[in-house]
Amino acid sequence: MAFKLTQKEKDANKMMKDLIKKPTKLKASDFKPGKIILYTYRAKNENNPYDMSPMNMILGRSKKYTLCWAINWTPPKMREKVLDYIMKKNKRNLDKGKEIEVDYDTIKKIVRGLGPVIRLYLNNRISPKGVIVPSYQYYKVTNIRAENFIGISSEDAWKMAKAKKKKKKKK
Repeated sequence: MAFKLTQKEKDANKMMKDLIKKPTKLKASDFKPGKIILYTYRAKNENNPYDMSPMNMILGRSKKYTLCWAINWTPPKMREKVLDYIMKKNKRNLDKGKEIEVDYDTIKKIVRGLGPVIRLYLNNRISPKGVIVPSYQYYKVTNIRAENFIGISSEDAWKMAKAKKKKKKKK
């Protein structure tokens, strides 16, 4: 199904294309909570739906896994709301020029019940090169259509996320 991009989406995609021209070699130290990184990913089980080009805000990292807010899995209309919440929680840090701080407990409050938007990635399946999005571009990221879902369409992924949210609300 073809979709028409809004002007915001076109501007965001142009910004990302410029960043992608200069990918960086990703190091473990790049995966700090609060950073947004775009990379390619090879799922361990390719029979399950996954995003081959995840754009993620890092929530935590261990030797084996990276926990992320998966921006591409988040319905586009909800992305900015989630980012607003994170930015408001980090107002002091931002005012002082410090890095954004975010973790699973912080993000869980805003995405509670929202489908597969918190994801765990195997570090050994993350590509060695990627794009680290500068924090001043974070709001543009919410308008990027960078998803490359395998085994599911974007629309179906977002419907799945919304359906799980509605089920939680009914309880």
